Amino acid sequence: MIVDDELVARDLIQKYVSKTPDLELVSVCSTATEALFQIRALQPELIFLDIEMPGITGFELLKLLPAVRPAVVMITADPSYALEGYEQQVTDYLMKPVSFERFSKAVNKAIQNRPAVAVAAPVETPKEWQPAEQLVDQPLNAAKSQSDFLLLKENKKLIRVRPEEIHFIEGMKDYLKLYWSDRVSVIHMKMSTIEDILSKQLFLRVNRSYIINKDAIHEIEGNEITTRNGKKVPIGVTYRTDVMTALLKNKI
Repeated sequence: MIVDDELVARDLIQKYVSKTPDLELVSVCSTATEALFQIRALQPELIFLDIEMPGITGFELLKLLPAVRPAVVMITADPSYALEGYEQQVTDYLMKPVSFERFSKAVNKAIQNRPAVAVAAPVETPKEWQPAEQLVDQPLNAAKSQSDFLLLKENKKLIRVRPEEIHFIEGMKDYLKLYWSDRVSVIHMKMSTIEDILSKQLFLRVNRSYIINKDAIHEIEGNEITTRNGKKVPIGVTYRTDVMTALLKNKI
């Protein structure tokens, strides 16, 4: 997996990966937030991770991963991070611009250490670190348990948000607006990514740009849903049949 907010840096590492027979690229992420969920879902064995990124930094991402984690090769333009990188027990530390020779040495080091760092073998991890697919398929009572949560980055804080606190989500290109509790937060993530993470038994896609918590629905009139806090959410024409089929199961 490649995680870097710079397009040029991502393309260079991706080119190096394509030239290395021992590597298979599973994901390319531009933010650590996106990478956090992709790591849970894809369980890569090796991550090329930038340090300075908007929102969650590379080092902050490492602290959010479980104890048994993939091998990590840090990539940065600032040599002052080297000490912290080794304190975090990363496999290697590369300086930008990265040469193919130096890249290959880091890959070989990761392969040599593979038995100690690989996550492919079955391990019993805490529930909150389960892959996204497992969270999606859980029953409703499991989806509402306190162990299922999202970490929301605001300024320098990471805020724990339970899925049931989210009323609805509005998509804005590569950003999302989360309406939760009595707050509104903006995060850098695609609609398809958050849709895969959330439980389909609790959340419903009602429009190309909207996902709503079923428990937040107060009333439906025509092609419009009103939430319990009075917000209006439109039902898309192509989504209406699926939406009504899902909701009318509870009609009395």
